[in-house]
Amino acid sequence: KAKRVRTIFTSDQLARLEKEFARQQYMVGTERCLLASSLHLTEEQVKVWFQNRRIKWRKQSLEQQQAKLAKMGLAAPQRSPDSQSHHGEED
Repeated sequence: KAKRVRTIFTSDQLARLEKEFARQQYMVGTERCLLASSLHLTEEQVKVWFQNRRIKWRKQSLEQQQAKLAKMGLAAPQRSPDSQSHHGEED
C-alpha cells in the first residue's frame, strides 16, 4: 500500500471546511460528496479533515475546561506518572 501524500489545503478550502465544521461536526453521505466536489477534493480528504478537526476540537475543549478549573483553583496540579508512587501512604 502506497503512503498517502499529505494534502495541502488552500486558504479558501480551509475557510469553507471550518465554516461547515462550525455548522456541524459530522459530515456524511451526500453532503460530504457535494462539499468535496465543490472544493475539488476527494470524499476521503474531506472525511479525514473532519476526523482530525474533531480531535483538535476535543483537545481544545479539554484544555479550556482545565484552564477554567485551574482559574477557580479546583484543578489538581499536573503530576508526572513517576511522582504518583504511594510510598509511606496508608489506607
